[in-house]
Amino acid sequence: MSRARAAFILVTLTFAAWPVTPGRLVPAAASPYPSPTVELAGHGWGHGRGMGQYGALGYALQGWQYSQILDHFYGGTQSGPNPAPSMSVRLTGFDGNDTIVVQERSHLSTPLDGGAGRYAALRAHLVGPNQFEVDSGPTCQGPWTPLAASTPGPVTFSPAAPTPTSSMDRSELLQVCLPAGGTQWLRGSIRAVDALGQGNGADQRTVNDLGMEDYLLGVVPSESPASWGSLGGGTGMEALKAQAVAARSYAAAQNRYAYAKICDTDSCQVYRGRAIQSASGSYRDVEDPRATAAVNATAGQVRVTGGQVVSTEFSSSTGGYTAGGRFPAVPDDGDAVSLNPYHTWDVTVPVSTVEGAYAGIGSLVSMQVTQRNGLGYLGGRVTQTQVQGTAGPTTATGAELAARLGLRSYGFRVVYPGGYWITGSDGGVFSFGNAQFFGSTGGIRLVKPIVGIEATPSRQGYWLVASDGGVFSFGDSSFLGSTGGMRLNKPVVGLTAHSTGGGVTATAAGYWMVATDGGIFAFGDAGFFGSTGGIRLNQPIVGMAPSPTGQGYWLVASDGGIFAFGDARFLGSTGSIRLNQPVTTIRATPTGAGYYLLGRDGGIFNFGDAGFFGAVPGLVTGPSAAIPKVGMAVSQVR
Repeated sequence: MSRARAAFILVTLTFAAWPVTPGRLVPAAASPYPSPTVELAGHGWGHGRGMGQYGALGYALQGWQYSQILDHFYGGTQSGPNPAPSMSVRLTGFDGNDTIVVQERSHLSTPLDGGAGRYAALRAHLVGPNQFEVDSGPTCQGPWTPLAASTPGPVTFSPAAPTPTSSMDRSELLQVCLPAGGTQWLRGSIRAVDALGQGNGADQRTVNDLGMEDYLLGVVPSESPASWGSLGGGTGMEALKAQAVAARSYAAAQNRYAYAKICDTDSCQVYRGRAIQSASGSYRDVEDPRATAAVNATAGQVRVTGGQVVSTEFSSSTGGYTAGGRFPAVPDDGDAVSLNPYHTWDVTVPVSTVEGAYAGIGSLVSMQVTQRNGLGYLGGRVTQTQVQGTAGPTTATGAELAARLGLRSYGFRVVYPGGYWITGSDGGVFSFGNAQFFGSTGGIRLVKPIVGIEATPSRQGYWLVASDGGVFSFGDSSFLGSTGGMRLNKPVVGLTAHSTGGGVTATAAGYWMVATDGGIFAFGDAGFFGSTGGIRLNQPIVGMAPSPTGQGYWLVASDGGIFAFGDARFLGSTGSIRLNQPVTTIRATPTGAGYYLLGRDGGIFNFGDAGFFGAVPGLVTGPSAAIPKVGMAVSQVR
């Protein structure tokens, strides 16, 4: 029997059956999304390029040295000397505001008077094209006394006595006056510039000029918690050292602006200086001895390629696999460290938010992932999505959708609120609830009839299985083997995936097939837990379903009798009920606390926590109604 892998068909059905006939597909009218929110589950936080900070921590706690961590995440680079010993940082919170600096000992100086004066506070205010008024005063609020009515920029304010990098003493450091109140202690000097040279007040910028090593003292603890250095008996220090080298290399490679190399936010890398005091008076040290030790231990080290310093990007959490790009994509096993709250995540987004983000779609009908980059979780980060509305569909990149909806990363999947698929013996597929259509064998001439359907853990694909054990894969399902080329004692009646992991993080690398005598065929990593192959049955076995752990399964006979193996629990049956039509398969809910039995006419029997969403009888008429309904798959993830 030939086994065709179907092309991915971008068609979605919601609350409406789609009878599949050879040659032509006719969709029913789209229905609105069946929930007020869209649930999305994913891995990681950030762009995922280069080093993952939590991954670095995980590897450090496993005993890796910082050089090993850097070699892993920044493939193709080597350690080298820093070619940029000085830094200039745009303090973005001051954009369009006066540059106001204070010095607690009144040891503030400026070249305007040849550096002879000492001031408590100085202010630079843009008054014309590259022209500044400079005033002195006692505090951030003034009152101000003119020092220069108009002087060419840039205007520099410096401490009279520079503070050594090794010193934590802040008494000689400058403090910039925050526009919202409070102050920020900074090493080095402060410069006021006219970004465009046109005298527009909105273009005034405030820049912090300082040495690279001084700069890193305010970056490393702002990007990675200094407390990591105390973890694992001190092995966490290797993560801080890796952060120091990555931050130094990234900064040295930047030339963002004509007036500054880099900015102070996560648009570049976060820099908070020496300390911060809020408008309410609360004080917080930014620098930390552990982060400082990491900077000192790696002093002057950057990553280079061909003698050129490399822009070593990093992000909080890769989710288990880096995104590739400038550096080769690599697995990030360290990301699963128990302290990482972003390795896996699950969020709900109001449907109204999705409709607002894509205003042209009308009412939301569905959202699905259509392409991934092939690297890691669920086949990798999302590269393309389709958002379907009553007014039509729209496509977007995963990164764009993540940005519009405020997701932590674009390594995600859509978690569907409920539904199931039913298949006929010709391989035609009916979708109920929010189950999506990915293809069928309705237009293929089959050697043997289809006897079952099984969804992948992501619910972004499914398998169809024929009575000879031939397997057809659709969506994101993978072909893992079949009995299509074997001589069987009894025909196959169903296929069930072996899932590892739980809930939204589950994956499948195996499946079982079951024959009418209850014989079990295991493929991939699916295990054997028992069978009815040696039992005399009243009625033949027609289907099976696994427990949520993958450590057990149920078998069902055509009278609805249930046989439980491994950790599967008995929750009820139709064995004592007179049925209009025989049972054709069983499917469990994701919790393992319920299951469905499917009748040949498409009728549904639900047990435990299995919910009822609809059935085929009365839904279709004509030839499609007469086709036996032989399989179903549950689209609900929780």
